[in-house]
Amino acid sequence: MKESEAMNVNQAWKAKWITHTGCPDHAAPVFRKKFQMPGGIKKAQIRICGLGFYVLNINGRRVGDDIMQPAFTAYDKTVLFNVYEVDNYLAEGGNELEVTLGNGWYNELQPSAWQFEHSAWRAQPRLIAELYMDGQLFLMSDTTWECAQSGTRFNSLRCGETFDAGFKIDRWEKPSIAPAPGGVMKEQQISPIRVRELIKPVAIVPSPLPVIYDFGVNLSGNVEIKVTGRQGSKVTIQYFELLRSTATPDLERYKQHVYDDRFQCDEYILSGEGVETWHSEFNYNGFRYARVYGEYESLEVVARCFHTDLSDAGGIQCDNPLVAKIQAAVRRSTLTNFHHIPTDCPHREKNGWTGDAHLACEQALFNFQMGEAYFKWLDDIVDCQRPSGRIPCIAPTSSWGYDHMLCGPTWDAALFVIPWELYRYTGKVEYIRRYYEPMGKYIGYLQSILDNGICRIGLGDWSAPSVAPAFPVESLLTAYSYYMADIFRKISGILHEEESELQAAELSNDIKSAFIKQFAAIQTDSQIFYAMMLYFGLAEDVSATLDNLIRTVELADDHIMGGMFCSKMLLDVLTNNGRFDLAYKIASQEDFPGWGHLAGLCAGTLGENWYGGSSMNHFMFAEIGAWYYKALAGFNIDDNNPGFKHVRLTPHIPADIGEFRAWHQTPYGRLEISWDREYINVILPQGVSATFGHGDATRKLSAGEYRIKR
Repeated sequence: MKESEAMNVNQAWKAKWITHTGCPDHAAPVFRKKFQMPGGIKKAQIRICGLGFYVLNINGRRVGDDIMQPAFTAYDKTVLFNVYEVDNYLAEGGNELEVTLGNGWYNELQPSAWQFEHSAWRAQPRLIAELYMDGQLFLMSDTTWECAQSGTRFNSLRCGETFDAGFKIDRWEKPSIAPAPGGVMKEQQISPIRVRELIKPVAIVPSPLPVIYDFGVNLSGNVEIKVTGRQGSKVTIQYFELLRSTATPDLERYKQHVYDDRFQCDEYILSGEGVETWHSEFNYNGFRYARVYGEYESLEVVARCFHTDLSDAGGIQCDNPLVAKIQAAVRRSTLTNFHHIPTDCPHREKNGWTGDAHLACEQALFNFQMGEAYFKWLDDIVDCQRPSGRIPCIAPTSSWGYDHMLCGPTWDAALFVIPWELYRYTGKVEYIRRYYEPMGKYIGYLQSILDNGICRIGLGDWSAPSVAPAFPVESLLTAYSYYMADIFRKISGILHEEESELQAAELSNDIKSAFIKQFAAIQTDSQIFYAMMLYFGLAEDVSATLDNLIRTVELADDHIMGGMFCSKMLLDVLTNNGRFDLAYKIASQEDFPGWGHLAGLCAGTLGENWYGGSSMNHFMFAEIGAWYYKALAGFNIDDNNPGFKHVRLTPHIPADIGEFRAWHQTPYGRLEISWDREYINVILPQGVSATFGHGDATRKLSAGEYRIKR
């Protein structure tokens, strides 16, 4: 919940952080507090933080339906807490609070490529809580609580859980006072993780191994079992996203990143008491398949798909099956890769890669209410920013990801692009003001790594097909250096920072001049090389550059032939330069490489590579979803009137789409367009105007509903 009227959530904490020092590292400790509640209480609230994650029960009832709270942060910089109204959980007389803690990101013990086991903040799980009655502090966490080891014998964010349902606590101990994690305490504003889908198996895979259930789609979450059997029997659930041709799990792709034999594996030890229902609490998995085996008498399974509870901000319905399939994959990939942060994949990594996030941010803004979610994650980036201005390529991070060869301007641009797009989509200045100082620090760092205006440090067009023509990687790095400097120039102007605006203009002009001098005369067959020139306004001769881009597309038989950056720019620049026909042809290809091929391989999501390898659930190719809104629906923001106050409404209607509808919830209300074979229908909310263009016709529209003959 948001800040309460009855309790000042910003007041200093009087409670103590407590921990169970005798609990084994991989096990989950449980804390309890028994108390008497007087009569006549009207409002009861608790503010709580349990690190890594916690489950709160009051009088045997779980509080709320949130999962894996609080949200993940760099805990030595920021710690988030939650506030709940708990009137309905309490009763006059005797009551009991119970809190179970999981390791989560706070106490990541399993070695991995990203070295969170060496995090500066890593420590035993710990808890702080305060219960308020009618706005007055009633009880708090301290050494009067009790603690014990729970039935969760093992828990790991990436490696799963082991729960012993027959375990009974025979002795409660006194907790120890623990040092605070070090970060500033703030109330969590981002929506929590919640279950959004329950998915039954669509098939049981014929396999030489124990039963493999196929849930039909890639998802993030876990499996809930209903099981009967004798006490002490164990049921094991192994999660994975791809089968080998031998109908066995393909787990090899994870081992280069997670250095533990156990990975995405839950275990349940039966109590033997009737029908037992269980799911893990402190981890999540990326999977399509679950291999379930063990000793039991009866078993039922259902997949629980959960992620940050992002509300819809837009939607598209289309009678073209391919468009509908790709749009659905865009949405599912985005949702199942948001667990407090925008992640690259929900299985092996779960990391907040900056490049993936900024490349797909426009489709996320069209489809979902992203303000609080992006605020939280951009704050994570700022928490990880070094005094020099450098930022890592994943956030949050402890120490990994600052290497020059991993980040560079192509990934670092998230600090500029996402606030800028938030401003464009909402018109709210606070999105750019909040991150203006960190941007300024980064601009200083950027200047330190430029070589006479050219950037030579960082990654290029990641995940391009192996046969994609080569281009100078420095050109993309330099183009993004220019883009960030130019965004900073625009933001400085909006915020009336005249001196910084002049300095940023000088820097962006210098980078542009260096780019043209170094790269303008180069000839290549690379699509991204010419697309970025048009996208960033770096082409000396727009017509000749467009001709070269079209030539590269024709060489690829009208397919995309580039990686994640090419997928962001190619369709936009062709459409914006009068070649929607070619952009739509590229977008509609169903063979390799292309979105249709990828969506067909990945069971409802998009993959990390055009051929569907490595990971079957990444969202870095998802920006085609924004192109559907901008090109098909024609929703184009006028940068002089951000927040959709004025819209350039320029729909394109391909012959193979008969019926289409798109909507977006602007700050002023719902913007909508639809068409059939005869009419285009437009709804503009109050406060929004549009310049409507279709074919040769252009007209001005004010707020209202329109039915326009095609």
